Amino acid sequence: MSTLAVAIQTKQWELASLCLLMGIVEAAAALPPDAVEGLLEVLAGLEGEDTRPRGGPRSFDRLPGRAGRTGRGRRR
Repeated sequence: MSTLAVAIQTKQWELASLCLLMGIVEAAAALPPDAVEGLLEVLAGLEGEDTRPRGGPRSFDRLPGRAGRTGRGRRR
């Protein structure tokens, strides 16, 4: 089983995010230099959208009713 799969199965979210980040870095390293800027725009979700300042109501979770939440912890 891959490190990413184990991290997800055991809910080790920091490790899972590091695994995903490593995959993105490896993919970006294989791209031509002029394509990296486009990749960063896609990853940031800025392609075809107006840019907005961070920390707004949609800063973490794009689902309605969950804006501004990181997804950690349980709702009480």
